Amino acid sequence: MDWLQKHIAVICMAFGLLTGIFIIVSWGVGYYANALFGAKFDLASCWQGISAAGVGLVGLLKWLIDSGLNSDKNKIPFGEGDKKL
Repeated sequence: MDWLQKHIAVICMAFGLLTGIFIIVSWGVGYYANALFGAKFDLASCWQGISAAGVGLVGLLKWLIDSGLNSDKNKIPFGEGDKKL
């Protein structure tokens, strides 16, 4: 967990870069497939991919913040003898 928290910026940048490259390549292939071969690739679907990647990234950041700040270090939440709400 400590390694993940120390390297979250690099992980997020790599995720964003790879996702962006994939979406640009997909859009380019779809654009040329529509023009050259009459394919019916919906170019707007690339924006859906960007939205999905953004939601995933927000979820990852929320989980890291919650897990890092809501529990004591090296203590399992709701350990023995703790009352659950």
